[in-house]
Amino acid sequence: MDKTRSKHGKARPWLLWLAIPIGISTILVFLVPNLGDVGKYIYIAITYNLVTTFLYTMINIPYGAMTSLMSRDQNQRMIINIFRMFMAQVGALVINACTLPLVNAMGGSAHQKSWVIVSIIYGVIATALFLLCFAKTKERVAIQNDKSKKLSFGTSFKLILKNNYWLLLVGIWVSMVLGMSMSMSVGTYYAKYILGNENYAGFLGALGIVPILIIIPLTAPLNKKYGKRNVALVGSFISILGQSLMLINPGSATWLMVCTVIKGVGSATLSGTMFAMIADTIEYGHWKTGTRVEGMLYSSTTFGAKVGAGVGGAVALAIIGAAGYNGFAAVQTPSAVKAIKVLYLVVPIPFMLIIPILYGLYKLDKIYPKVIEELRQREEGQQKAM
Repeated sequence: MDKTRSKHGKARPWLLWLAIPIGISTILVFLVPNLGDVGKYIYIAITYNLVTTFLYTMINIPYGAMTSLMSRDQNQRMIINIFRMFMAQVGALVINACTLPLVNAMGGSAHQKSWVIVSIIYGVIATALFLLCFAKTKERVAIQNDKSKKLSFGTSFKLILKNNYWLLLVGIWVSMVLGMSMSMSVGTYYAKYILGNENYAGFLGALGIVPILIIIPLTAPLNKKYGKRNVALVGSFISILGQSLMLINPGSATWLMVCTVIKGVGSATLSGTMFAMIADTIEYGHWKTGTRVEGMLYSSTTFGAKVGAGVGGAVALAIIGAAGYNGFAAVQTPSAVKAIKVLYLVVPIPFMLIIPILYGLYKLDKIYPKVIEELRQREEGQQKAM
């Protein structure tokens, strides 16, 4: 994306190029041919990764980077980010609520045809929405790097490592994801063996989303008045409070629901600010190094979060396995139950404590007006020189 030069911009053309391929590949996942067990597994591995690992990454990173290319104004970026994160939660809720009813309406989940029809519906909608996004957006920050500079992967990576405020945001996101993934990985086990009903796991997960949907739109005036960093900093303390309160009555599903809502309020401030703050670090990196690398910044941020999620989940499951968890046993050993409790209740807290410390070091909001003003002066000087 950083090397893309197109009349449509740097990020927008990727939505145009990949809208149809990602829609088609979504359908291909469910068109599993009768190739025998091994053949089916190979087919699924290829088509599933084609969608989620390859094409989705290629379209999602430019889509995320568009925040920094549509405007340099902090408040406008904040609004863009809030709408983006709010609708992402709405989309997830709609898909989770509608998929199985749609499949059942098309003939039932036991029939491949039903899944294929639903995948066609989703694929067509996805393609249409990507094309609509392409058609109705505009890159207003049309800055191209000097063609004489060789922008290799190594060079781009070295540039982002000089961006200290971006590194702080990566640390915040990875810390948040690590703590969250280790807790969520054992959520079903906690609900089953401590709360006595595994259905509570899904209910607790949904309760965490509800306050995010309510609070994210409300962060806009707060961010404008107090600054994104300050709002997110307060939110991080609210999340810590919600997690810590769980320790008071960890065996009560009702109490955990209350604590989950409190955590969700805190998480909303992080979701409502993170990508807008990353967009600000792009301008800071450009100001500091003289080169814009939106694609590398966004891809490295999401890569770090995905690695954190994968590592966190794997470590959590490895721990309960080492503690003696047996999925076939009706009753778990005391050591396995203790491991599940510690992972769900205690382990997230140290990771959550790192977040406000890192926010305390983030000072970009204060110097951002100076950064933008000096960038504009440079660009005006370059235009006059041309």
